[in-house]
Amino acid sequence: MTATKHDTRSKPSRANYGFVGRSEELKLLLETLEQEPAVVLIAGEAGVGKSRLLDEAAARVEASGVQILRGWCHPLREPLPFGPVIDALQSARLPAGHVTLSPVTAQLAPYVPELADALPDPADAPVGGPQGPGLTHAILGVLTALGPALLAIEDVHWADEATRELLLLLARNTPPHLRLLLTYREEELPEHRNVLGSPYRRPVGTAGLDLTLAPLDQRHITELAETVIGYGAAAVLGPQLYQRSAGLPLVAEEDLRFLADRLVHAPTGTTPMTVLREAGVPRALKEAVTCRVADLPEDAVAVVHAAAILAVPASEETLTQLAGLSQERAETALEAALTAHVLEETSPDRYAFRHVLARQAVYERILGPSRRRLHRQAIAALENQADAPVVQLAYHARQLGDPTIWIPRTKTAAEHAIAIGDDGIAAGQLQHLLSEASLPTDIRVWAALELSRIMKRRTEPAESIPLLRRIVADTSLPEAVRGKIRLNVGRVLMNHADPQGIRELEIAVTELEARRPEQAAVALATLGAGQFLSRTREQNLADMERARVLVERGDDPVARAGVLASRITLLGNLADPAVDELLQRFPTEEGNLEVAYQRCRALYNTADNYLVIGRDERAAALLDAAEDLAKRINYQFILVRCAVDRIELDFGEGRWDSLADRADHLAHQSTVPTVGVELMQIRAQLDIAAGRWGEAQHALSYCTGDAFSLTYLVGSAVLGRYHLARGDPAAAWNAVDPALKALRHKDIWVWQTDLLPVAAEAAGVTGHHREAADIVDRAASGARGADAPAATAEILLAQGLIAADTDPRAAFDLLEQARLRYSAIPRPYHAARCSEHLGHLLAADSAAAAPHFERALDAFTALDATADAARCQRSLRKAGQYRPAPRGRHSYGTDLTPRERQVADLLATGASNKDIAQALALSVRTAEHHVARVLKKLRTTRGNISGP
Repeated sequence: MTATKHDTRSKPSRANYGFVGRSEELKLLLETLEQEPAVVLIAGEAGVGKSRLLDEAAARVEASGVQILRGWCHPLREPLPFGPVIDALQSARLPAGHVTLSPVTAQLAPYVPELADALPDPADAPVGGPQGPGLTHAILGVLTALGPALLAIEDVHWADEATRELLLLLARNTPPHLRLLLTYREEELPEHRNVLGSPYRRPVGTAGLDLTLAPLDQRHITELAETVIGYGAAAVLGPQLYQRSAGLPLVAEEDLRFLADRLVHAPTGTTPMTVLREAGVPRALKEAVTCRVADLPEDAVAVVHAAAILAVPASEETLTQLAGLSQERAETALEAALTAHVLEETSPDRYAFRHVLARQAVYERILGPSRRRLHRQAIAALENQADAPVVQLAYHARQLGDPTIWIPRTKTAAEHAIAIGDDGIAAGQLQHLLSEASLPTDIRVWAALELSRIMKRRTEPAESIPLLRRIVADTSLPEAVRGKIRLNVGRVLMNHADPQGIRELEIAVTELEARRPEQAAVALATLGAGQFLSRTREQNLADMERARVLVERGDDPVARAGVLASRITLLGNLADPAVDELLQRFPTEEGNLEVAYQRCRALYNTADNYLVIGRDERAAALLDAAEDLAKRINYQFILVRCAVDRIELDFGEGRWDSLADRADHLAHQSTVPTVGVELMQIRAQLDIAAGRWGEAQHALSYCTGDAFSLTYLVGSAVLGRYHLARGDPAAAWNAVDPALKALRHKDIWVWQTDLLPVAAEAAGVTGHHREAADIVDRAASGARGADAPAATAEILLAQGLIAADTDPRAAFDLLEQARLRYSAIPRPYHAARCSEHLGHLLAADSAAAAPHFERALDAFTALDATADAARCQRSLRKAGQYRPAPRGRHSYGTDLTPRERQVADLLATGASNKDIAQALALSVRTAEHHVARVLKKLRTTRGNISGP
C-alpha cells in the first residue's frame, strides 16, 4: 500500500468543513429544543464553534416545522431598540389563516416592515416610547403568535442594556412555543459577569440547558482536516494544526482554507507541512489579538512582547527582566495582560499565549530592531540560569540571523537532544542546521547522518525526507556518505509504504558496496526482507544470501544485527521454523542502542508475521517483548505498530467490543500512513459484518492502492468481501483479480489475506472458476508443510468453495477442516463463515443444514455481526428451521425492540430502506415498516436521527 494511494481522498477541495467533536453537545441540544418552552445558554471563547453547533441544531429543528429566527449582537451598532431581536423577527412568518394579534404589536411595523401587512392597523396601537413596555409587549405578542419557533441571539456579551433586559424578560416569561437560545463569551461579559444582566434562574416548566464548549482535542482537529485535505495530509498535519489552533475550529478552518487553496497548485513534491508553514496567522485571529493588545497599557504591552519573544511559558521574573520593568510595575502589567486574556497562566508562575498563532501575531508586530534587542536580552537572561536551556538559546541565536552565532548553539542543542534520546527535538535542530546553505561540510555530513538515523524510529519523517534527498543529490559529498544516508531514507520510505524506497535502496547498494560492504549488506537485506510484492521470493532469497556474504567481510555489530533482523523477517514471511532459534541467538548488547533497535525490529516483525500466518499466541508474546523493548529505547515507530497489531489480534480472535472506536482513535492519532490504511481495513470489515454499508464504503476509500505490500492484498480482499455482501460478485472478482496476479508474482503462499476465499466465492458466479482453481492449487502447493495455520485454513476454505459444484462430499470435508483449523487458532468469525458455507452446501437437506446455520448464527450474534446473523436467520427461515428465541417481554411500548435498535443503528449511518433491508435480510417493505416505527418511537425525522 503506497503513501500516494493512501492519499486518494486528499486532493484538496473547498468542500464544507466537517462537523466534528460535538456529537454529545448536539444530542443534548436537540433533546432540549424538542421541548417547549426552552431556554438554552451556550458559552465558549471566540472561534470555539458556538455558531456551527447552532447551525447544525437549527437545520434539524427547522426540518421538524420550527421557525428559525437569528439575530446578532455587535460591539458597535447604530442605536436601534432591541436591535438583535428586531433583526431576527425580519425572517418571521406568521401562521396562515386568522391570527388575532394584540393592537400593541402594530408598534413593530416601522421596525419590521416584512411583517407590516400581517400586523394590526398602526392607528389602533397605544402610544409608547420606542424602548418602553409597548414595544416589549409587541415583540412578546408576535413571538407568541408565531407558534413553534427558535429565537437564537448570538454574541450576547455585546448586547446593549435594553436588549439584555428584553432577553431576561423572554427567559423568565418564555412564550409557550418558543425556544430561546443565547450564545456568549464569558470572558467578555460586563463586569457583573451575568449573561442576562441579573442573576437568572430558569422558571419551573421551562426546559433548559447550559453548555460551555471547550476547544476540540487533537483527534477531532485531525478529523476536521480530513474533510478538507483528505486522510493522508490530515494524518501528517493533525498535530501541527492542533498546536496552531489550540483546538479552536475556526482557527483550524482558516489554516485548512489556506492549505486547500495552495496544495491544488503546489509544485510536485511539495509537502503539506511546507505549505502549512507558509500559512502565517489567519486574518481574523490576527485582528482579534492585535485589538486586544492595542487596548493594553504600555507596561502590559512590554510584558506581552517579552512573552512573544520567549515563545515558551515563562516565569514572572523572566518576563520582568526582559520587559525592563520594576517588580511592582511588572506585576500590574502582567495582571492587565491576563485580565484581557492576551496571556494565560499555564502552570504556577508560568505565563504564555493561549496558542502559538496568537503569539505569532504579536511577534510579527514587533519591529526588527526591537526583536533583535529582545532576543539578545533573552540569551543573556537564559545563560545565567543554573541549567541553561540549550534549545531555547539556539532558537534566540537563530533569530539574530548570524550563522557564526547560531550554528554552534544549534549543534550543541542537537547533540544534547541526541545524548538524552529526545528524537523529536534532535530532528528539529538537525533540520535547522541542514537548511543552512553555508553549513560547513563536516557538520553537514554529521547532521545528515544523525537525522537519517533518527528517522528510522520516528513516526513523522515527512519533513526530513525531502531535505535528505536534496543532500544525497549533492555530488560533493563522498559517495559512501550519500549511500549511508540513502540507506536510511530508503528504509523509512519502506516503513511508510512508499515504493520509491526500493529505488533508494538499490542505489544505496551501488554507492556502498565498494567502500562500506556492511552497509550495502543492510540495504540488500532490507530489499530481501520479503515485504514488497514487486520482488519475488527468489529475488528475496538471493538478496539475503548476498547480504549475508557482504556483512561477513566486516565486523560491524550494528550491520550484522540489521542483516540478521531482516533475515528473521524474511524467514517469518516464509513461515520457516528457524525463526524462533534465530531470535534466541539475536545479540543483546546492552551498551549498543543501534543493536537494540534491530532486536526490537526483529521481535516486532516476527510477531507481525506470526499474526499473519495464524500463530496468534506466539504473536501476542512477541508483541509484549517488542513493546517492552521499544518503550525502553524510545522506538516510537514500533510502539505504534504494536498498537495496530493488538487491534488486528483482537479482531481475528473475536474481541470486537469497542474495537471500531479503538481503530478510529488510533487511526486519527497516528501520522504513519500505513497505520491508517490497516486500521481502516479493520473498520471496513466490522462495518461489512454489521451491514453498515455507507461507513464500510467510506473506510474502503482508504484501503486500496498500488500493489506494494501485504496490506494491498488484504485491502483488495476486504473490498471484494464488501461487493459480495452487496450481491455484486462481478465487482468482487474485479477487486481481487489484480491482487491475485500480484500474489502469484510474489510466490509466497503462507500469508492469510482472505483473497482466496473471496476469489473462489466470486468465481463460482462469474465464470472464473478455472482461474480461481489454478491459483488455489498454486497456494496449496506453495504452502504445503508450512506451519501457517491461518493460511492453511484459508486454502482449505477456498478449495471447499471451488469443489462445491463438482464434488460436494469432498467440499464438505474441506470446509469442515477449515472450520476446525480456524477455531483452533482461534478465529471465530472465520470459523463461523465456514459453518455458514457448510449450511449452504447441505441446503437440499434442511435438517442437516440447520445445525451449521445455527452454529454460524450463534457466533455472528455473539460478535454483533448483524448482517451476517440476519443472513443466517433468513437461510434458516427458508429451510423452515428457524426458531426465534422466546420474547423476554410481551410489549416494548415506546422502547425500541432489539430489531428496531438494529434499524436505528443503521439509520444513524445514513442507510436507505434498501440498505437496511439488505443488511438485515428483510424485504424492503418490512424494512420500511421498521423504519416508520423507529422514527415514531424516537419522535424524530430520518434526517435528525443520531442513534437510539
